[in-house]
Amino acid sequence: MKLRKYLLFILFPLVLQTVFFPHLPLFGVVPNLVLMITICYGLLEGARPGLYLGILGGLCLDLASSGILGINIIVLGALGFGVGYLERMVFKGYLLVPLCLVQIGTVLAELISYCILRAFGWRINFLSFLGSTLLPLCLYHLLLTVPIYYGLKKSLTYFGEQLKVGATP
Repeated sequence: MKLRKYLLFILFPLVLQTVFFPHLPLFGVVPNLVLMITICYGLLEGARPGLYLGILGGLCLDLASSGILGINIIVLGALGFGVGYLERMVFKGYLLVPLCLVQIGTVLAELISYCILRAFGWRINFLSFLGSTLLPLCLYHLLLTVPIYYGLKKSLTYFGEQLKVGATP
C-alpha cells in the first residue's frame, strides 16, 4: 500500500509537471511539483518517509528528463530527509512554515543542481541563472505551495482513514 501511495503522490505531479505546466510558464520557468510535494510530505510525515518519497520522486524526475541521471535523486532525497527531520521541531499548522521551507528547499535544490552541473563542465552564468531561473521559480513555488500543502494534508488524512477502516484486527 505504501508504494502505491508514494507512486500516486509522485506520478500525478510528475505528469502535471511534464505535460500540463510547460504550457503555463511563469517568466519562462515551469514549477518543480515533485520538489514541492517532497518537501511538504517530509514536513507532514517525517524524515524516513520524506527520504523515500524524495528518492522515488528524484528517480522518476531523472528518468523523465534529459539531464544527468542522479542529480534529482540526491537533491530530493536529501531535502525530503532534511525537512522530515525538522518535522518534530516546527509547528506544521502555521502556514508560514511550509511556505518558508519550500522556498529554502527550492533555493538549495537549484543551487546544488547548479554546482553539480558546473562540476560536469556545463557553462552557466550565475547571474543569468539567478535572474532567469531561480527567482521566477521561487515566485511560482510561492503561489503553488499553499494549495499543494493543504491538498497533500487532506490526501494523507484520507489515506490514513482508509487504512484504519480497511485494517484487520
